[in-house]
Amino acid sequence: MDKVCFMITPIGKDGTEVRKNSDEVMEYIISPVCKDFGYSVVRADKMANSGLITKAIIEQIISADLVIADLTGNNPNVFYELAIRHSYRKPAIQIIKGDIEIPFDVSNMRTISYDTTLSGANLAKIEIEAMLKAIENGEIVHNPVSEVSTLLNLSENSTEENAEILSTLLLEVQQIPDNLKALENNIETRFSQMLSAFIETIKNEQAGSSIKPEDRLLEMFINKLIENPQKGMQSFDALMKLQEKIDKSSK
Repeated sequence: MDKVCFMITPIGKDGTEVRKNSDEVMEYIISPVCKDFGYSVVRADKMANSGLITKAIIEQIISADLVIADLTGNNPNVFYELAIRHSYRKPAIQIIKGDIEIPFDVSNMRTISYDTTLSGANLAKIEIEAMLKAIENGEIVHNPVSEVSTLLNLSENSTEENAEILSTLLLEVQQIPDNLKALENNIETRFSQMLSAFIETIKNEQAGSSIKPEDRLLEMFINKLIENPQKGMQSFDALMKLQEKIDKSSK
């Protein structure tokens, strides 16, 4: 049994430019590509005479193996039907005629631009074929509706185990500021200890020398600054900030 590709598209009345475009897109772009992948193409006007969304059309939107939606003309019915498809997180490919601005809600999803000229149709078929290969290989379908519904489903239908995991994660997130503060204090303490030990080492090395430890430390910073100005200034800034905190705590 063939797989089904349901085509969501502005159809229009017989003889209109909208109907002509829809027929050409189906005949020259959609049908040839879908046939190569084992899909039969179904369109709403081939199922019912009414332009309204009927039960049968909605069933196709939901159950079809693939949906290709033509966003040309910003037709309200097209977007309504596409939203239904999105809510079921099933494969859907978006196409549009020419270089037209796409509404914000679906603009972050890849949309294939087509033209009904020979070269334009061939380029569109190549892109649709690439997307079909990805779908056939099991690529996960992402869209705005399904992403939000997944999160809501997680929060509303979480098992006891999921609730415990979420609670633990929340607790850990709340503890991050305190942990960072403790880490900062620990770094400052260790740096202060290292600096004190470093000064004592300089004092011992300079015992009996006329050079003061402070001058020796300054000389080392200057040499560091000459070797690597950026790291030298970072070290100096860190030292000054530490000294300010030490001075404040001693008052």
